[in-house]
Amino acid sequence: MVAYFIRPGDDVDLHVAWITDRSPHGHRQRPGTVPTATARIADRRPPPVHVIIGGCGRVGAQLADQLSREEHDVVIIDADPEAFDRIGSAFNGETLIGNIIDQQTLERAGIVAADVLAAVTNLDNANLMAVQIARELFDVKNTIARLFNPQREDSYRKMGVTYVSGTRLVARAIMKQLDIYTFPPHVGFAEGEIDIVELVVTQKGHGMTVGELQNRGGLRIAAIERDGRTRIPAGKDRLLHDDLLVAAVRGGRPGRKARGLLGTPAATRRV
Repeated sequence: MVAYFIRPGDDVDLHVAWITDRSPHGHRQRPGTVPTATARIADRRPPPVHVIIGGCGRVGAQLADQLSREEHDVVIIDADPEAFDRIGSAFNGETLIGNIIDQQTLERAGIVAADVLAAVTNLDNANLMAVQIARELFDVKNTIARLFNPQREDSYRKMGVTYVSGTRLVARAIMKQLDIYTFPPHVGFAEGEIDIVELVVTQKGHGMTVGELQNRGGLRIAAIERDGRTRIPAGKDRLLHDDLLVAAVRGGRPGRKARGLLGTPAATRRV
């Protein structure tokens, strides 16, 4: 026996034809083995995005590594070539020496086709200017700036700039803000430690009670949507495959013991 591993995006020849079965019970058709078509295995992963990162400090390097592992198209910019030593060896994106507020540097980074710009240098002014250039000159829809001085938060809000402040888990917070994190949050509170997220029950989670899942996954389920109806569940209620859950989770994702039981709506709901 020969086993073939089929990956998302692979082309596969379908050997399907119909051969007449002349049995005593009459003429019937059964599958044959004549190749008649080629199909593409559906890829349910989110499509890759073109991301430009300004600043290759600890946060920028961590962000670049994570996005690269998720197979996004990443270009990271820094004026210091030695800064790129912080990036992991598995990084398969592009490094570019330059200034993130220089228009030509941004054009070399492919900003015309960029989906995301994250400005995470250690200079608030440079981060703000980079975001403004990306939005106003190149119409980049998804931008985020790292902010060090909390006294400038009101100014950023008035200008409509999406920002992340502080030093704790900054790279993870940026991933969530850019909506390319594993479980995109709807609401965050407790300084970002608790998120309200949408999750979908997978086939492995089918039949578990709400209480069992909460204890196993370190989360609290606030609502269940099933067959177009939403209700607040009790701990003894049983979950069904494809139930949509609204839950409070710590750190943006369920605990490791719930791995395989839950997924994101985009990745698990049937089409």
